[in-house]
Amino acid sequence: MSDTNPGVFREHLTTLVRSLLIAPDVAENQVLDRMALSFRKLLNFFAENNELTQQVFLLPPLAQETQRLLVSLMSENLAHNQQSKLFRSDIPACVLAQCFTGMLVQLAQDPAEPALRHQNSQACARLFCEGVWLRES
Repeated sequence: MSDTNPGVFREHLTTLVRSLLIAPDVAENQVLDRMALSFRKLLNFFAENNELTQQVFLLPPLAQETQRLLVSLMSENLAHNQQSKLFRSDIPACVLAQCFTGMLVQLAQDPAEPALRHQNSQACARLFCEGVWLRES
């Protein structure tokens, strides 16, 4: 993106996030991969637009509005996934979206190389979908 306009950055972010909605009929064994793809596409977007990411997504005064936008958009996606019984519904979609956004905020601060972004995306998806609790099987 060559435009340095925060509004254009947010428009592209909105379009990207809306494209990440996981279809309700996705195979169960594909959910983790689709969530990893969501993290990877967003991390790639932030890395490819690092200067604007810093200005509009990470640093005051513009970051708060952009992060709220991402939370709102992801909350919509996650609520659809909850309604289709893809994701648990005992945690509000907004809280899930805040956690999702928080992981991205942390990782976007250091735009890693593509291979590391891929690894980080997979790790975030596992953490987001499976949690940190190592239960005995």
